[in-house]
Amino acid sequence: MLDYDFEAAHYDETRGGLPRAEAAAEAVRGLLPGGTLLDVACGTGLVTRELAGRGLRVLGVDASAGMARVAAGRVHVVLGDGCALPVRDGSVDAVTTIWLLHLLGDARPVIAEAARVVRPGGVYVTTVDKRAAHGPGGRRHPADDRELVVAEAARHGLRQSGEATFVGHGQGRDGPDPVFRLLAFIRDG
Repeated sequence: MLDYDFEAAHYDETRGGLPRAEAAAEAVRGLLPGGTLLDVACGTGLVTRELAGRGLRVLGVDASAGMARVAAGRVHVVLGDGCALPVRDGSVDAVTTIWLLHLLGDARPVIAEAARVVRPGGVYVTTVDKRAAHGPGGRRHPADDRELVVAEAARHGLRQSGEATFVGHGQGRDGPDPVFRLLAFIRDG
């Protein structure tokens, strides 16, 4: 696991920078309603800022103080854990977890928290199958496996409502840039 406090200073330049952030934000925005967005594990806030530039009121949350410091220069951000989000039940129109679930041993608590804080009729958007986008290898049962995420979301009243893909500019390790998959879920009222 990376030390994100250390990585924060050069994270964007080693992860595709603005072209990657713009591609991700454009794909995510197409799946979201307007209103308030809680971006969980917002990292440096580059994608979050791009989403804010598309008419959303955003709040970034990150567990890394280093990442939050960088993000604070771009968006409103608070330190927080995706398993215990610092917002009230049903208080946001949308929640995103972009490039988070694949890092976890168990994504279920984060999905449960997203379901808790999104209002009825609101949307949760997440990346899935990140390792698969890079080709073979990785964990045998990754926490961001599409089937696992869909099943867990359903357990918490989130019904799949959309899907999109985007190119991870600057992410191709030994070949072409990967195509990442996003799933959107709507919170039943």
